[in-house]
Amino acid sequence: MQVDDEADYQREQCIVAARLYAESMSPPALAAAWTKATSIAATSVESTLSESNALANVAAALEIRGGHMLVLRQMLAPPLSQDQFAIVCSSYSKALENTDRPIPANKAASVAEAFLAMRDIRLLPWLAENRAPSAEEIRHTVTAVTPLLASQIHLTAKRTASSIDQEEAVVALLHAKEWERLPSRLVDRGAILAARQFMKKTKFATTTRPQEVDIACGLGGTMVLAMECKVSNDATNSVKRINDVLKKATAWRDHWGSFVRPAALLQGTIGYKDVQRLTHAGVAVFWSHDLPRFERWIDKNTTS
Repeated sequence: MQVDDEADYQREQCIVAARLYAESMSPPALAAAWTKATSIAATSVESTLSESNALANVAAALEIRGGHMLVLRQMLAPPLSQDQFAIVCSSYSKALENTDRPIPANKAASVAEAFLAMRDIRLLPWLAENRAPSAEEIRHTVTAVTPLLASQIHLTAKRTASSIDQEEAVVALLHAKEWERLPSRLVDRGAILAARQFMKKTKFATTTRPQEVDIACGLGGTMVLAMECKVSNDATNSVKRINDVLKKATAWRDHWGSFVRPAALLQGTIGYKDVQRLTHAGVAVFWSHDLPRFERWIDKNTTS
């Protein structure tokens, strides 16, 4: 395929992927997903309030479950994303929030201090008055925070479910072609993956810390395809997803050179300019709705 043909293909796939994503957003499906997200969110807010003694002991709650930060960040004025909160609180760990693991006592104290300094005072008036909240204040807090949290839960759940579907579709394709799946392990030297062998959710060593890859495929010799599966809910989200791929691709190439061939399997609303950023950086771009093209690519690029 010539350069112009490739560009035309990628531009067309952006349109197709966006259309398919829009078609998946039927009113009944969205309503059901929102009902589920709001139920989970309300339960989460109530749990955080309960386990922190109505926020009187935030640090103790964080020492039990780092996942409370998902709720606490929605109670700030204004609510902050993980990356934004990490800027104002160096003790905060995105990983501990995402995995719901305990935060060490010294760091939990610092995170709790940052939360209290940035909390929404009007939403949580009892903290400034050093008293227990009324039942009405608790109900108001749950009612106010639930939609904010539900939005985060809904978008994350949709993106995560789609990403899992992407990965499983690739695994099914490779199994159908009789590729051998190996247990995940750190890829820290060449030739760990022979031709027609693959790993799911494994890590590649880099000059700093290992970077996880969704699917790693042995292409023969010392060559490995490192493919990230990315789903974007909207054009703004597209920038972040592509930045994730580029960050990993750069780290892998800085450490391994041409041994690793980075790739991205895309789905959802992806801006064509973001696709161009990938292709200009030497990242092979494939689409979930056109897996036969990926199959043809690995057939052509895998040596025995």
